[in-house]
Amino acid sequence: MQELLLYGLDEGGEPAFTQELRGDDRDRLRTLAQERLAHCHSVEVWDGPLCVIRLRRDKA
Repeated sequence: MQELLLYGLDEGGEPAFTQELRGDDRDRLRTLAQERLAHCHSVEVWDGPLCVIRLRRDKA
C-alpha cells in the first residue's frame, strides 16, 4: 500500500503542515481534506507520486 500524505499549503503554495494518513483513512480522504482546509489556503492529498485530492479555499 502506498503512503498517503496530506499537505496543508499557505497562499504561496508552501507546506504549512503535513499529515501522514493511515490506510483506514482512505474512505474519509475528502472529509479529512475539507476539515483541514479551514486552517490553510489549500490542501493536497498524495498517494505516493499521485495527487488524489486538491482543494482550495474560495477567494473572499
